[in-house]
Amino acid sequence: MTTTEQTPTKTSWLPMVSLFLAQVLMSFNVAALPISLGGMVGEFGVPPTVASTTIVMYGLAVAALVMTGAKLGQRIGWVLIFRVVIALFAGSAVMMLVAPTIAWAIAGQAVAGAAAAIIVPSIVALIAENYRGPQQATAIGAIGSARAISGVSAFLIGGTLGTLVGWRPMFFIVLGIAVLVFALSFTLRGDRGTPRSASTWSPRCSSAPRSCC
Repeated sequence: MTTTEQTPTKTSWLPMVSLFLAQVLMSFNVAALPISLGGMVGEFGVPPTVASTTIVMYGLAVAALVMTGAKLGQRIGWVLIFRVVIALFAGSAVMMLVAPTIAWAIAGQAVAGAAAAIIVPSIVALIAENYRGPQQATAIGAIGSARAISGVSAFLIGGTLGTLVGWRPMFFIVLGIAVLVFALSFTLRGDRGTPRSASTWSPRCSSAPRSCC
């Protein structure tokens, strides 16, 4: 009697591009904020402590809503909620681009933080849903590298734009990445939000905020 080993079917890496860019989106936004502070202070005529509230607001929104985001993903479905929050992130970039006052910029980063709080668990859950075996391990490793890549690129690109043009063009890049992620999200496979999705999320939940945001 012979047994045959079944090799897992390889999945296209195109869905992973969407998840990779979603991580880049969040990390680029976070890295762009400190570079933007000087421009905000000069343009809006506010103290640096007020301008830095944009960074604080983003972090608070992520910390406060990340577990709520996980629950929403389980109930609504990861792909659907992922598309919704990517659209919200794009909206936050538009708010930064058109902000007439510092209050708009702070509100924009509150929206971005709320969106990121749901993107964080979505990335982990969608990797688990779309990839198996060695591909899953590779995908998780790629997400970790995305943060470093986007952080370095944000400082290089953002510093150049901030010096030559101003702080707002950096958020054109954020907006462009968000639009690209939304378009690529239609390649993702996900559930419809059944209660059993909690078993997929739970083993990875504790590590998601550290690895993804």
